[in-house]
Amino acid sequence: MDMKKVKREYNTQRTVGVWLVFIGVIIILSAILGRDLLIQPFFMGFGFFIGYLLILGLPFVNNKLAYGKNSKFQDRMDNISVVVTIILCTLCGLIIGFDDLRLLWLCIFIVIGIHFFGFYFSQGKLMPLLGVLTTLNSLIGIFLSSVPFLLFAMIDSIIKIIIGFRMLSMKRQLDSSDLSSKEYRNFN
Repeated sequence: MDMKKVKREYNTQRTVGVWLVFIGVIIILSAILGRDLLIQPFFMGFGFFIGYLLILGLPFVNNKLAYGKNSKFQDRMDNISVVVTIILCTLCGLIIGFDDLRLLWLCIFIVIGIHFFGFYFSQGKLMPLLGVLTTLNSLIGIFLSSVPFLLFAMIDSIIKIIIGFRMLSMKRQLDSSDLSSKEYRNFN
């Protein structure tokens, strides 16, 4: 039986770690400033744009932190996750509307939680964990409507920050289905 070796490198985990820490802080500040809106959308949007530009858009941070480039497959999966997220968040806004902002923001947090599963292919095993934890937090927030929204926004942010710091501290990871392969032994 000829087994094909599957080798996966997670080259941009540290860059994504910085992104998660940054966006976690932005969510905290947006939730504190949100008042009746729960999340201050202008601050959130501006913070997201600046962070995306500085951390993911410009090459400096990625060149400093990444161990290499993602594969075409990893980039494709990342892009699919982002497009699906945009579509689902838009649908949340259209279906739920702005009458129930708590439900709207928690549903958006659920969509964001689900979108982390698509990043498993480029970021590794911490992404599904992040997806499960943030999705569960948001679902609990929907069912416990008497608990202030701010608590769930803070928990969501803290989860992102903790996993972001964990990713930032990671060394280069190589996942291989054939752990006895010569290339893998030489890599470690």
